[in-house]
Amino acid sequence: MMLLMEENYSYFFMASTIGGLCLALNLYGLIFSRLIIVDFFPFKFIKNHNYNFLKFKKHLPLIIINLLIMCFLFPLGIIAISDFVIVPFDKFQILLFQIIVILIFDDFYFYWFHRLMHSNKYFFEKVHIIHHKASNPFPADYLYEHPVEWIIGLLGPFIGILIIGEVYFETIVLYLIIRILHELDIHSGLKSSIYRYFPFAGVNEYHALHHKHHVKHFASLFSFWDIIFKTHSKY
Repeated sequence: MMLLMEENYSYFFMASTIGGLCLALNLYGLIFSRLIIVDFFPFKFIKNHNYNFLKFKKHLPLIIINLLIMCFLFPLGIIAISDFVIVPFDKFQILLFQIIVILIFDDFYFYWFHRLMHSNKYFFEKVHIIHHKASNPFPADYLYEHPVEWIIGLLGPFIGILIIGEVYFETIVLYLIIRILHELDIHSGLKSSIYRYFPFAGVNEYHALHHKHHVKHFASLFSFWDIIFKTHSKY
């Protein structure tokens, strides 16, 4: 007998939707990573962001490994907690509240986990240094990191979901779209477009500085964590 959530959201439907979304968005990121160096497109690049596509190609095996980990573990995690936290969609205002709260807690978790990866010499030299080998990253290089670090980093949204207690499945889908597209963008080396119009948004220029100098801008989505904890600098 098929186990069904309310509104006919079966475990299979949720897992395939989330896994398929992770795969599709990151395949876009891989294509984006190739097109970004094609002169035909009028991209505006961050100063001194020097792409090396041959180096990026060497990153691809680990990028693919972490993509597969994400496509498997993230849906599995949602299924594991779905009976306790997923409720039928009701109001758009509630969805908006849920997505904001999850993004804030996720980025707070990411800030301190990321900062720990830098402040602890062992973690940096044995684990996080892999990600920083991409000093001039391509969009898909956000996936280029140690698999253990990648798996631990995936816990952030689950913390936010469990703190809220009840969320819509649609909220989780929207979270993934926002989070993955933002990660692709801030690793792209392109000048910020839409994000610079949002107060306290984590813009591309901040993350490009982080990849070069390592000591500032540990947050991803929200620059106010770096402002509050004094790791912010102007670009």
